[in-house]
Amino acid sequence: MKAYVCTYLHPYMDVSRREWRETKRAADTDPLLAKFLSAYKESFWDWGDDPSFFAAEHRLGDVRRASWGVCRSDVRKALTPGDLVVFFCARDGGQICRYHFIGFGIVGALIDREGLWANPSYAAYASFYNVLARPDHGHFVQHETFHKYHEDWQKRIKAPYVIFDAAHSHFNLRHPHCVATWEKGAGIPEKWAADARSQAIEQLLFIERGISRRLRTSATLRAHPKLNLVRAGRAVRPGRSLPELMQALAVECLR
Repeated sequence: MKAYVCTYLHPYMDVSRREWRETKRAADTDPLLAKFLSAYKESFWDWGDDPSFFAAEHRLGDVRRASWGVCRSDVRKALTPGDLVVFFCARDGGQICRYHFIGFGIVGALIDREGLWANPSYAAYASFYNVLARPDHGHFVQHETFHKYHEDWQKRIKAPYVIFDAAHSHFNLRHPHCVATWEKGAGIPEKWAADARSQAIEQLLFIERGISRRLRTSATLRAHPKLNLVRAGRAVRPGRSLPELMQALAVECLR
């Protein structure tokens, strides 16, 4: 089994007026997209809805049925069914970035883009905003909603489209716990909160596994590289087994 920590950015301050305006134009004929945009500022969603927490809740009625198909193609390529992905949302308010524990997903299915569109079992996901490409006369063409579009979309679709196992995943997008903050101009990494829940999550994911880094590793835009919870190079990290880790994280999700 493999396990990763991935942080996605809620870039309210970094979405340009042009990107917002061009995305809003698509919302004129898409009521669900209009709903996303109207609630985005106060939400914990990724710009682009990847992971697709918004679409999973509003199209399928269950945020745990989220998918992942645009970002972190290197992680998506490495995953197999049953693997663990822990998500944090870095909510950038301008001067201060707050880190919220969203929860974790257990990989249920890994689908290539052909299967995503051809298999009736996945038809609902074809309407999500993170499909990235659609078939057109025997080949794939770019199919995005949120600006700005990805120039490397052809590379990204080579990695599987991930669907999480709703029965074993836990996500909280309504009131995710703020575990840490980082202020621009301050040192690296972020500062973790002293409350019991934040300390427990930090202990589970970092201290217990002998990991010295935290979520943020630099002050630049690409500040949150993936974190492998199982291996450091060829060495196996210490700490509890992944099934035990999942159980402990589930407790923190439900607090």
